Amino acid sequence: MKKFYSIALSATLAASLTLPATAGAQSSFSDIGEDFWAGDAISHLEEEGIISGYEDGSFGPNDEVTRGQAALMLSSALNLDTSDRPDPDFSDIEDGTELADAVAAVADEGIIEGYEEEFQPNADLTRAQMAKVLAAAYDLSGDNSADFSDVSEDFWAYDHIDALAANGISSGYEDGSFKPGASTTRAQFATFLWNTTGDAEETPEAPETDEEITTVLEDVMETQQNLESYTFDGNIGINIDVPMGDQELTEEEQQALEESMNMNMEMSGTFQKDPMITEVVIEQNIPQFEETMEQVSLSTNEASYQYINDAAMMGYPEDWQDKYIEMNYEDVLGGQASDIPFDMEQQQEMAQEIYDVFIENFGTEYFELTESHASIPDDVTYDQVLTFELTHEDLSDVMTILEEDVIPELEPILENPGAASALASVTGSSFQALNDEGTMPEGGMNEEDINQILESLNLETFKMHQAINENNQVVYDTGEIEVSYTDEQQGDMSFGVDYGMTSSNFNEDVTFEYGLPENEENIITYDELMNWQEEQMQDFEEIEQGDLETVQ
Repeated sequence: MKKFYSIALSATLAASLTLPATAGAQSSFSDIGEDFWAGDAISHLEEEGIISGYEDGSFGPNDEVTRGQAALMLSSALNLDTSDRPDPDFSDIEDGTELADAVAAVADEGIIEGYEEEFQPNADLTRAQMAKVLAAAYDLSGDNSADFSDVSEDFWAYDHIDALAANGISSGYEDGSFKPGASTTRAQFATFLWNTTGDAEETPEAPETDEEITTVLEDVMETQQNLESYTFDGNIGINIDVPMGDQELTEEEQQALEESMNMNMEMSGTFQKDPMITEVVIEQNIPQFEETMEQVSLSTNEASYQYINDAAMMGYPEDWQDKYIEMNYEDVLGGQASDIPFDMEQQQEMAQEIYDVFIENFGTEYFELTESHASIPDDVTYDQVLTFELTHEDLSDVMTILEEDVIPELEPILENPGAASALASVTGSSFQALNDEGTMPEGGMNEEDINQILESLNLETFKMHQAINENNQVVYDTGEIEVSYTDEQQGDMSFGVDYGMTSSNFNEDVTFEYGLPENEENIITYDELMNWQEEQMQDFEEIEQGDLETVQ
């Protein structure tokens, strides 16, 4: 359907509709039930401040709209300049009033005409007249397809009524009539206006979609979900730069700070579908201690594990050395967890749902398919490269789509307890994102927060490349992200991450470097971890209190 939503309309509709007794507008109307045929239109226009009800809380859906009210509404809605308009000299319009200015404006624009010397502001606006008003106000045109039993092609308002029908604004009555001479009711007016502005149940223009790229994305996802096993190996680099303010550092301190904010990690791992086991090993060089720290995490259908291979470095008790911290999903999520919190088929279905949401709302505009790319190592054998890239100029549109379309569609998907357990399996022992009920916390950033971030954020680089072989397997995955942020108080800061990951041994027999704990003696339970953390917190509070008493 053609869209006729002017820029001026969005800025002025809040004060646009001056229907009778607008004082004391209600947030809901006593005479509009949930199943009322125009309920959606009335609800939407009320939310945007376009229409109001009566002081008694009713809307009066069957009351008529007058020509004067239509003039006032359209003048405001279209943001018409009402100053210095030619005086139409209507005898029934009092000079110097708001109505006079509005009538002069709509008459000058050719939107609503008068009757010789009169405008007849209190006369009801017929449905034929409303068709003419809307067609003139929003420059609507038809296609001569209107076929109403009571509107012939030689009827004076046929072209206007045809324009409403062609643009999906009005379909007439069930008996095939339009009733052009009948008065326009408030409910009809609300529906006409909502449909005309293009915000009613209009399907947004579909995002740009390249069928070849969509096919590749679908094939790769299907292949990935059906993999029985594979191994991966690569590296991740993280670079952080934050202002130090007025703090002066020695050369050694400055060097130590830079080293701590520039991290390079080697990552390797193994995935097995049945039984489901994922092992991830991360080796990170710690320059300050001249050591390499190794972090090992594993996950299954029921739990995730952190292997303690250096208790001293990790800050854990010595007797935890070479044991596993077990984060059983049932223990962590409690009543929110299902019998099998992490079910592979469930996660695959969820991944497909999320994929569908993103493709539906973003299409393939930010993707590119090429035969090769310089970011892929020469020793990798592949058939094609799928690239995803965002620029700073894309951010505003992307954030708007995310906020208005993607996130609302994802919320019911991610409310599934399995989504939390899936997150848990990736983050190991990090469950800080879960609240006491074991679910994701409500709330988030509002539009003002997002706009403020966008004003201060600069997306310098956002590129991801996937090398895909002839079997639709991702054999190499690489990317680079660089963002900078300007804070009025703290100054400029930046963050960057780059990675490259090779995947191989698809659907072959695999072995695990550490594997799962072999017996209960090697397991530190979730309750034990929580108790230990409480003890550490109590010790810290006692030390802090002792320091305070010493100072006093």
